[in-house]
Amino acid sequence: MKIFALNLCIQLQVKNAQQNYEFPPVTFEALMGHFFKGSELEGKQFYLDAAKEEDLVQHLFEFQGNDVFRDLEVSVALLFNSQERLDDFWYEFHDLFKTTEAAGGLVVNEKGEYLCIFNRNKWTLPKGGVEWREPVEDAAVREVKEETGLQEVQLLGPFSKTYHTFRRRRKWVLKTTHWYYMQASSESSLVPQAEEKIEAVEWMSKARWMEVAAQSYPLTRQIFREEFAKSLTS
Repeated sequence: MKIFALNLCIQLQVKNAQQNYEFPPVTFEALMGHFFKGSELEGKQFYLDAAKEEDLVQHLFEFQGNDVFRDLEVSVALLFNSQERLDDFWYEFHDLFKTTEAAGGLVVNEKGEYLCIFNRNKWTLPKGGVEWREPVEDAAVREVKEETGLQEVQLLGPFSKTYHTFRRRRKWVLKTTHWYYMQASSESSLVPQAEEKIEAVEWMSKARWMEVAAQSYPLTRQIFREEFAKSLTS
């Protein structure tokens, strides 16, 4: 499980005794020392042994909202001794946020290209909020159509679920986004949704995506990494 907060990626995973981690686990205190001593941290991966940390839920809640991480894209993996302990941590952490749900699509055409939108100076994927009592699948298709101008979209099935945090009206929000595979024709007319400040809609090949990936959100890049990894093993 991964949670994206600003440009910080928090991973929750069960410790694997057979795995040799790239770096030995550090304490939370040591991790904070790295951040506030001005160390070179951009793109770094850290591991914390969750069983050895006290008050970790509250510490992590405060940690994820710190603006110092905005441009660093640091990844912090919390290692748990069991799935039960990971689940307990997740429920406690989850309860500190106001929660909301969204749904969106990884839309592919007959050429193997992906439908991307340019919104607020970032390339990303079409998604939006789930309305009251609206089925999540219906919300995903509706949002894709509204944001891209597509008239015909075929829902193929679930792809992934992502989590990210943000601040709204002085409260921290945890958004769960449900992603679905979809299919549409490359010949379809595309119209950016102006009221959502979407400036462009474009079908992208894998090569084109790699060109613009740096101008996207870490969460969006994670979705494409998952997609490309699946395509290599299928």
